[in-house]
Amino acid sequence: MTAPVVVIGDALVDAIDGAAHPGGAALNVAVGLTRLGVPARLVAMVGDDEPGRVLREHCERHGLELVATAAPLGTAVATAVREGDTMRYEFNAAGVGRFVELGGLEHVLEEAPLVVVSCLALEHERQIAPLLELDRSRERLLIDPNARPAYLRAAGAVERFAAGLDALAARALLVKLSDEDAELVYGEDADDTAARLIAAGARAVAVTRGPGGATIVTGDGAVDAAVPALAAPIVDTIGAGDSVLASLTASVIAREHEGGWVGPLERAMAVAAATTRSPGGLLQLPG
Repeated sequence: MTAPVVVIGDALVDAIDGAAHPGGAALNVAVGLTRLGVPARLVAMVGDDEPGRVLREHCERHGLELVATAAPLGTAVATAVREGDTMRYEFNAAGVGRFVELGGLEHVLEEAPLVVVSCLALEHERQIAPLLELDRSRERLLIDPNARPAYLRAAGAVERFAAGLDALAARALLVKLSDEDAELVYGEDADDTAARLIAAGARAVAVTRGPGGATIVTGDGAVDAAVPALAAPIVDTIGAGDSVLASLTASVIAREHEGGWVGPLERAMAVAAATTRSPGGLLQLPG
């Protein structure tokens, strides 16, 4: 491999009980790749502020190259608000107005063996335009919409997000989406979404169902994998989906998917199970 995998999307700080924790789906995926031995480069909106310092130090600690794009509103912060036994997150202006400026980074995208998109502002045409022009996208582009209701509250935002996802998915090697993504973005069952995206041109669609395991659908059929049972109890599910995407990306880099998706999907489920046995979104390796 001559260049690192490029991961594009969100990097933010989770503010929980006064403590700052590095987070964001794209950040979790990129760090996860480095933990799987795959060199990665994160392209994300990170400001020159205290939350930005936290993220830069986290990337450096894990050997992850960060390409920080313009952040006119600073670094995204998600503040956790406790409501009984649950957490609700409130995003600052930078989080809500997220936009990763890809202008001038065409060379970074073109030299990457894979381009992975997670939690990007797909509702903005200018955000997805450089990705629509990506050369050999059906060999190199992996997408996780990671749709968040708090980002899609403006009138028409969900519909625009769906249109952007459709446009990219039709050109993608792999689309990974949860059943919650399908319901929020399309108002339909994830299996129906997968079938529709395959018909539109996606080479593979991975549907994750939390403890219900996952399925990868291709034009040749579907394969399933269960989440393996582990003796240790689940601590939290933060980053489980991100660990799945990181693991599948690593399998693609190793070209393991060319022999079929069964092995890569089973390994991804094992990685996700291990990740849920540790607090936070850091990918954990199966024992």
